[in-house]
Amino acid sequence: MSYDFSTAAAKAYGNNMINVDASPVRYAIYSGDVNNDGTVDLNDVIQTYNAAGSFASGYVVTDLNGDNIVDLNDILIAYNNSAGFVAVVRP
Repeated sequence: MSYDFSTAAAKAYGNNMINVDASPVRYAIYSGDVNNDGTVDLNDVIQTYNAAGSFASGYVVTDLNGDNIVDLNDILIAYNNSAGFVAVVRP
């Protein structure tokens, strides 16, 4: 079975996706909840910042964009989603 979540925000429970591309229309899930507490907050930003400061690399939880290195891009993802009060939506 195959299901494409990327074509509409309503395809995920709670419509909790963001439009990342207008042409073609693509939606993506939020990232940044490093400690899995259900919200992206200052704790997640600090953990990501500390990992970037220690040049963490490889398959680590603070690598939010999946490029195998924790850097400014990952910090910005965590910070922007924290500023947007991103939280999990559960049934």
